[in-house]
Amino acid sequence: MLKAIKKTRIYEEVVNQIHELIREGKLKAGDQLPSERELAETFKVSRTSVREALRALETQGLVVSRTGMGTFVADLPIELLVAPLASLLIKHKKALADIFETRRLIEPRIASLAAERVTDRDIERMKTILERQREAVSRGATGVEEDAEFHFSIGRATQNQALEKLVSGLMDILSDSREESLQTPGRSQASLESHLKILSAIEEHDTEKAREAMLNHIEQVEQSLLLAKKKKLQTIYSESPLEERRT
Repeated sequence: MLKAIKKTRIYEEVVNQIHELIREGKLKAGDQLPSERELAETFKVSRTSVREALRALETQGLVVSRTGMGTFVADLPIELLVAPLASLLIKHKKALADIFETRRLIEPRIASLAAERVTDRDIERMKTILERQREAVSRGATGVEEDAEFHFSIGRATQNQALEKLVSGLMDILSDSREESLQTPGRSQASLESHLKILSAIEEHDTEKAREAMLNHIEQVEQSLLLAKKKKLQTIYSESPLEERRT
């Protein structure tokens, strides 16, 4: 599982290998790392290099040191893993398409897992959220906060903290685009109706129906947002002076 280290930038190589083990799932949250002596022997480096690597990993929040017990893999802050991805996507010209592709891959499976593991308390929480969303929409508001909260509650219903945090990260990334989408005429009501279908499938513990309902919801949101952006660009183009359009 562990490999000998080439003697260049030694402590960073130790850090990189432990990073890789965590990413691959070979080291999981709560796992205890071998002792400094064992790591030094395995990596064929000095204990000083191992100590520097562990300090770097602790600073990054990937491991925690417990006095008298050893060093353990931390509960990974998934939001921090999502943030660099979000930054790259936002800067990329295809960011929106990439984000929705990510949602189509991840969220339907999360909804399916939620349908399998959901509790009565989770169901009641979702119903309360959707009732608030209904009230917001009836007042002419977008209901964007309830929209995000509903998706987050689905992540929580999986009983998987990593997925819960991943959904939270995705919702943060999408905050601006969700607000824009929900401002499209009729979109807030359509979103509420889609959420009700997702909730119904989850409450029935129908994993396939929940997956399909979530996929349909994401596709509808994407189409609505792309249409809104297209109309916005057309408006800007039509209002610009003819001379500017020719340049």
